[in-house]
Amino acid sequence: MPRILKALAKGSPVTIAATVAIMLTLSACGTTSGGTTNKNISIATLFAVSGTDAAAQLPAQYGVDLAVSQAHLPNGYTLSVVHTNYEGASGVDTTIAASDAHTLVGNSSVLAIVGPFNSGAARVTMPITNAATLTMISPTNTNPGLTVESAAAANGIVFSQLHPAGLPDAYFRTCGNDVQQGAVDAKVALAAPINAKSAFAVDDNTTYGVGLRNYFTSTFTSNGGKIVGSPTSITAAQVSNLTSLASTIAGVNPDIVFYGGVTSGGGGALKKALVAAGYSKPMVGGDGIADDPAFITTAGSAAANTYGSVAAPDTSTLTTSADATFKSAYTSFVAGKPNNDLLPYSVMAYDVANVEIQALTSVINSGKALTRANVRDAVAATNYNGLTGHITFDANGDNSGGTVWSIYAVDPATNAWVFKNQVSG
Repeated sequence: MPRILKALAKGSPVTIAATVAIMLTLSACGTTSGGTTNKNISIATLFAVSGTDAAAQLPAQYGVDLAVSQAHLPNGYTLSVVHTNYEGASGVDTTIAASDAHTLVGNSSVLAIVGPFNSGAARVTMPITNAATLTMISPTNTNPGLTVESAAAANGIVFSQLHPAGLPDAYFRTCGNDVQQGAVDAKVALAAPINAKSAFAVDDNTTYGVGLRNYFTSTFTSNGGKIVGSPTSITAAQVSNLTSLASTIAGVNPDIVFYGGVTSGGGGALKKALVAAGYSKPMVGGDGIADDPAFITTAGSAAANTYGSVAAPDTSTLTTSADATFKSAYTSFVAGKPNNDLLPYSVMAYDVANVEIQALTSVINSGKALTRANVRDAVAATNYNGLTGHITFDANGDNSGGTVWSIYAVDPATNAWVFKNQVSG
């Protein structure tokens, strides 16, 4: 703990008061050392599931809920889900995410977390959950600096704050990272039908958005593309009025606008403002906007001519009998619920939940104490064949089983996202 307090003096996002809360929680909850004698145990979700972000993140939560509803733990254990929601008044709120992480650490029944959805939320929650050895597996975090120390500084991350010294890493992810995604997005922009030679680069001022913009820029320029204008970050206060930015972009007339960020951070609003300013050339982005129904809702008819990538296989590529069984079960499970589209995130989160369920089952069957530390070790040893592919984790917590990227575009005839093709990460 002294190392964490020392880090706080150097600008850690975790407050001293919060760190003291971690210490008190760890001494009280009993799951990190002595295990739990309560056979009613939980996994938790850490998502933003209201407002604009609900369109993408509620389907992920539903995937977890479905997996838990299907789970049958041995030796009389029962499993439930604890939900959290870090949506704030203006979209994703990392302060709420950190508070949610403290709450989950303090809940002794919670032995693992699915999430968070956003890399910015991971940045503030990892110091909390790693300090408690509480496993957190994200199906969607793509910022490489979360797990790879050499990539941290370039993404504004102090690696030692996320990975407290002397403790095992309890953070994992199953998706690819933004080094891969930025390269994929750049190749989409450079290739037919877009064939871009110039781009204006925008982000949503988050860990995820800035990092993705930088990785896109690197590949785009190294392959002959040119960045025009000044790279621009949209703040939360600007999202409601992007007329000036759209006018600036239209004035330099790039072949494309690249947007690194999520829909609620300005993606849909910027596309709408661009078309209103007379700019109708393509927008290209990552999984913060691609295949997100809320992007279409926000941008309206201006959504057409948008392209994006998602760090998951498209559901149309899942054609095995196991896939069909899942799709049928998911459709029945979400019937009548809001934002109930079957998205790639639904399947990714379903697989992550089942990785955690497998780890819980393994610890119970081994006769070991059902502690957070033992669950973490079982997750680290994962060898799981999921609907989205083989999942196993390297020493950094990244999925070494293979990752894929699905490419989408908004069809002007239907104003809906259409799957185009899939590439390996």
